[in-house]
Amino acid sequence: MTKSRLDEVDVLKGISIIAVLMIHTTASAVSTLDKSSISYLIFAFINRFSQFAVPAFIFASSMLLMYNYGDSNDWKLFYKKRLKNVLMPYIVWTMIYGIYLYVIYNEPLKSILTVENFLFGGMFYHLYFIVIIVQLYILFPVLIYIYKIINKNIYIILLSIIIFQMADILLFKYIISRYYPNSGNLFITYISLIIAGMYVGDNIQRWKKYYSKKWLNLFFAVIVFGYLFIDISLKVFANKQINFNLYNIYYYTFTLIASLFFFALSTKILNHHMLSSLLIGTGKLSFGIYLSHPLFLDVLNHFLNTSNQYLYDIYIIMTFIIIYVVSYIFAMFIKKYKFATVVVGK
Repeated sequence: MTKSRLDEVDVLKGISIIAVLMIHTTASAVSTLDKSSISYLIFAFINRFSQFAVPAFIFASSMLLMYNYGDSNDWKLFYKKRLKNVLMPYIVWTMIYGIYLYVIYNEPLKSILTVENFLFGGMFYHLYFIVIIVQLYILFPVLIYIYKIINKNIYIILLSIIIFQMADILLFKYIISRYYPNSGNLFITYISLIIAGMYVGDNIQRWKKYYSKKWLNLFFAVIVFGYLFIDISLKVFANKQINFNLYNIYYYTFTLIASLFFFALSTKILNHHMLSSLLIGTGKLSFGIYLSHPLFLDVLNHFLNTSNQYLYDIYIIMTFIIIYVVSYIFAMFIKKYKFATVVVGK
């Protein structure tokens, strides 16, 4: 049976989907602005720091799965509910984006109707996340089995997080990449976030108390590893030589600590009614916002654009606000109808 809803998880989802919108609305600025300009540095900082967004969603999903279904034996009902709420919207939006590419961009059908597009989220740049979540659902009983083996104490969990993540990096580098080059589509890429999420979900009340006391420690850790990750990312953008093993260490450490920090911060935000109400509402609609916002963003870029460098900063900010508001209203509007589940999930 599903347990009571965790408002702090909805706040975390709200923060994460806002970070997703920041990534996508600042992407053009990062790729086009002069890399010596102040505007570039600001938008690049926002873009890179917001990279915790998808990992935080995976962390939150793993947490909720463990919290609600950690002791479940009715896997038939689990798969029916989970896959219906995720797989059907994925199919619907894959078709929507396929039609959009065909009509607006005159993409040939042979490049649209591919296995990569339909099975691996290749139809549009954000759909890979749904593929990861489906993998997480399918393999969740196996992950629970593994989790119960390693769940001896917090130190074993931490050691397992490090070992599994290192094993994933090496496995992809030397074996998987020969056959499938896109690690971002594989759930194992985020194994550290999954294990951490399961552990927090399994010990939710104890961790909520811990978070209320230690969130400042997490804040300073986020600042340190955020700086290291952003610094090495800017070197990549500048086409400088970097150590990619170091890049991976900074990325996975930053995204894991950021996910823990923003969940801790979410427990604090609940004490502030106006902000928490906004983020909870955004979090509840986050799946619909995630699925729809690239469509609205692409359409907006056809009508709202500027070549004036002095107006470009305002353009990026306005784009973020418009996409957030339009996607929010769209998801909220669709939620009112019976067919909402197949479009924006439950």
